[in-house]
Amino acid sequence: MAAIMTAVQPFLVHRFHNKLEPRNFLATAQCYGGTFQQFNVRLMEERDIECRWIQDPTRIEEWAAKIDNNTRFLYGELPSNPQQGFFDVAAVADLAHSHDLPLICDSTVATPALLRPICHGADIVVQSATKSLTTGGFGIAGAVIARKDLVSNIDNDDLKKDFALYVKYLPNRDYGPNLHPLQAIMTINDMRTLRSKMDLLSRNTMIVAEFLQTHPQIESVQYLGLPDHPLHELASKYMWLVDAEYDEQYGRPVNRYGHLMSFCVKGGAPAARKFFDGLQRVWRATDLGRIKSVATIPAISTHQQQGAAGRCLANIPADMVRLCVGAEHPDDIIADLDQALHKANSKTKATAAVS
Repeated sequence: MAAIMTAVQPFLVHRFHNKLEPRNFLATAQCYGGTFQQFNVRLMEERDIECRWIQDPTRIEEWAAKIDNNTRFLYGELPSNPQQGFFDVAAVADLAHSHDLPLICDSTVATPALLRPICHGADIVVQSATKSLTTGGFGIAGAVIARKDLVSNIDNDDLKKDFALYVKYLPNRDYGPNLHPLQAIMTINDMRTLRSKMDLLSRNTMIVAEFLQTHPQIESVQYLGLPDHPLHELASKYMWLVDAEYDEQYGRPVNRYGHLMSFCVKGGAPAARKFFDGLQRVWRATDLGRIKSVATIPAISTHQQQGAAGRCLANIPADMVRLCVGAEHPDDIIADLDQALHKANSKTKATAAVS
């Protein structure tokens, strides 16, 4: 959250010292619950800075229609947590730049091992290093990565010339959201094996997604790696295991789609909760990107605070389960999911018979 604040705040200043002007920015509605709160409550409600939510980020027309002279930046999360939203980074970046605006991307789920938005035109990338960058779970950290000489309609040459250096030496010195040195060391140490971990976790997730897609107790599966996912082709354009073509194991470019997926359980919210309570091996928690598999129900955890209307806007139904597949053997993960689904199904039928 500190990384997101660091990335967006410098663009929300008033451009004229003697004039208070309206300010707005665009952001994808499919985003992390904390992001929604920071934009919707801290900026819109408390500071009267308008967030214009993009409901379908694949429609460049929707982005374009919401930009005006008071827009400061475009913001998008991809793949989104937990719905697996995605958009055409290059097209949105081109649109932003045509209006002298920067594009900021949250690429936490993919990590730089699978997706590098700056290579496709984005100006700034934020990462929750608490998540996939560091799979150990020993701390909280965020990262801001920025290109030099970025575009902005803010009259600040230092900000545009080297954004990362600017926020480090000025705003962050004053606000203070900086890491303890020990946390920085632990984070960097965990990042050393990022590529191999993301490759393994992605392969495991594909196996689990294919299993769930054919399970009789599953309503739907959201994973960009599945060929029938509506955004599969678009995600395949951008999500590649870095340097796979130079790897002795592959020797060619290889698509990888990450460790995060979601699915809806038949029987609605009660069945989803019974399934969740029945998990034994999969860790039940709100975190993600661990070396162990982690599951949660976003509607009652990560996205609970944004309310029913906000969850509807972001397409998060009450029966959606978010699963981050870990490095365990996929057969062990599948066995746990299967037994929990059967428990939920049998309990739901029994309850219906009694009622």
